[in-house]
Amino acid sequence: MEVRYAINDNVLIRNLNKHYGIKVESIAFIPMGDSAYSYYVNCNNGDRYYLKLFDHGNDRQRRSIERLTYYLPLTLQLYHQKLFQNITFPIKNQIGDLKTTLNEITLVMFNFIEGETLAEAYPFSEELLEEIAQSMAIIHRITHYINSSQILTETFDISFEKDLEKCISVLEGIITSDNNIIKTLREQVLLKKERIFFLLNYVRKLRELIIKDKKDMVLCHGDLWGGNIIRNSNGLYFIDWESALVAPPEFDLVGYIDKEFDVFFSSYKKYYGQDVTINFDLLRFYSYRHHLRNLTNWIMNILYRNTLEEQNENDLEMIVYHCMNRWDRIEPNVRTVEAIIKNH
Repeated sequence: MEVRYAINDNVLIRNLNKHYGIKVESIAFIPMGDSAYSYYVNCNNGDRYYLKLFDHGNDRQRRSIERLTYYLPLTLQLYHQKLFQNITFPIKNQIGDLKTTLNEITLVMFNFIEGETLAEAYPFSEELLEEIAQSMAIIHRITHYINSSQILTETFDISFEKDLEKCISVLEGIITSDNNIIKTLREQVLLKKERIFFLLNYVRKLRELIIKDKKDMVLCHGDLWGGNIIRNSNGLYFIDWESALVAPPEFDLVGYIDKEFDVFFSSYKKYYGQDVTINFDLLRFYSYRHHLRNLTNWIMNILYRNTLEEQNENDLEMIVYHCMNRWDRIEPNVRTVEAIIKNH
């Protein structure tokens, strides 16, 4: 979130001290993400933590709370069983729980990882792409060592479709508005209404094709973009495992389908250690679903969830410059991957 949650810092500190048995010196809000509020936690003894705060009054964040049941135990297992240790994992509270539920919020504390994220490091160098691909392959190979029955499995969900259709209908019903954000949102989204519905139907058709095919299923992080990767002198660390699923490897690979995919895929295959067959329709499905689901979430934020204009401005910017402007690149990127795979 770009705007902090409405809670006094001292109240939050008292709750952290009480439930985690620590002595917090200060906390600092981090304006990032949209599934939770993020903070740095600094303790008197020099210890540092990363805190996520989930608002029970936000339906998007309530869904994120539901996913804690799956990915928090997973990351704890990966770290303590030394299956994959370059990650964030949850810190248990005083009673041994991985999350702390209060009246209006849920708190989760994580280990703190020094370094900078790769959010501003694009375009990635070949060396960096190879390193990320190596880590992705290692994560995928871990599948046989975890209890996959305790992790969410890919269902190719598109349940956001009804909310998206509702949002379009609501925007069509707004004839005039004194709110410039709403006016701009309406103009930008309705300008591409036909394209949105075309892509939504295309995703539905792709899903029908995909669910009929037998696919390899592996443990996927689910959101391996630069903002979820921290680099320091010890290497790369992977954070925010909320989207972790047992899914086809394309779920992770789709984030790297561009002209540098040859470099990425060569490294991935080397460390994965077995033949990999790419389903190009899966790449299309994941690409378009990702953007349509994000579009739905940001429109819902502006229409129903946000209480501050600063957050609305951020979400509108995400829609215009990090979503709708990227749709035209998807098919060319998939075709680039097809050409690259033919040469492997």
